This record gives sequence, C-alpha cells and structure tokens, in this order.
Amino acid sequence: MPSKATVVDVPDLKLMVVRAEEFPGGLKPAWDRLESKLASLKGRKFYGVSRYEGAQMVYFAGVVPLSDEEVKAVGLPAMTVKGGKYARAKLMDWSKHTDEIPRIFDELVRDFAMAPNGWMVEYYRSQSELHLLMPLADPKVLL
Repeated sequence: MPSKATVVDVPDLKLMVVRAEEFPGGLKPAWDRLESKLASLKGRKFYGVSRYEGAQMVYFAGVVPLSDEEVKAVGLPAMTVKGGKYARAKLMDWSKHTDEIPRIFDELVRDFAMAPNGWMVEYYRSQSELHLLMPLADPKVLL
C-alpha cells in the first residue's frame, strides 16, 4: 500500500500526450492510443497527469519522448508539466490497487498546500511501483 508522503524535487516533464475523452471511463482508451503509437514500451517513462478545470477532471496519458524527432514522427501533442517541489506517495503493486489512487491524492491535498493550476502526476516507475505526485505551493505565496 502507499508509503508515507515525502517532498521531492521533480524536473520539468516534457511529454507526448493523449487526452482522455472522459474521466474516469476514458483512461484506458487514452493509454491504449498512446501505447499504440510507440515502437516499443521498453525503457520508457510513463506519466498520467490530471487536474480539475472547472468541475471537469482533465486527464492525459503521457510518455517522455526519446527525441524531438520522435515527437514530430509520432504526431502526438506535446506538453510540459512544470517541475519543482512535489509531495510524493508511493503505491506498490499499483495495478491491483488502482482504486486507492483517488484516496491517496485526496490525502496529499489534505496534508499539503497544492500549487494553483498545478497538475497531479502519476509516475509509473515500474510494473509494480507508482509514484503519486502533487505540486506544492510556493511557501512565499502562502504568507
């Protein structure tokens, strides 16, 4: 299950993305579409990014491109998720516990101040380890 949350530095994430048409029902089709565009999944870094825009949850399945040329060749939109300080919780054996993801994000929101307009990030570190990341508000903004 999840480990205790820690604060980590996350670099800017440059991703090729597929937007889910609906949430949560559109997640699997978005991931399927993304993966179908890649020659191989081996050694790739996969991310899910989400946030509310109004009352609507917006979700993108994403992958770090191998090169700028790959972005052009694959033809998927690119996006950059701003790096900085993030609260991180780990979820082990995540594929059997996807129902835990909303609860863990809710706990991060409860326990930390989230950056306005930031993206919640799912980093699929391996087949068994998922990092759930929430961007932290700049402490100077909170004063």
